[in-house]
Amino acid sequence: MHPRLIVMSQSTAESYEPTGTEICISITNPNAPLAQLSPRFAACLRLCFSDARPDDQALFGVVFDAAHAIAIRDFVAQWPLAERIVVHCKAGNGRSPGVALGLCDLHGWPTEQLES
Repeated sequence: MHPRLIVMSQSTAESYEPTGTEICISITNPNAPLAQLSPRFAACLRLCFSDARPDDQALFGVVFDAAHAIAIRDFVAQWPLAERIVVHCKAGNGRSPGVALGLCDLHGWPTEQLES
């Protein structure tokens, strides 16, 4: 059994209330305030990086790199019994789906629900 992945925007994540064992990967822009998330999450990994390609680093600052990937992998590994993994970024349509699909690829989880 694998956890259900839920992708959402920051505004939706800030009003979301977990109902079971749920963890959150919270992605914000560099220098932006952290999302105000429910204390009901079992755990939250907070990451800050821009929605940009590595070759855009000079323009956008912090971009996704291997350290972010390792932090995500290690965080999820600490919660093998999580029922849901909520992944959010500012709009919910760039960084968070990319992270969710990467987790599916890494763990062999199905992607149909995320792709729809």
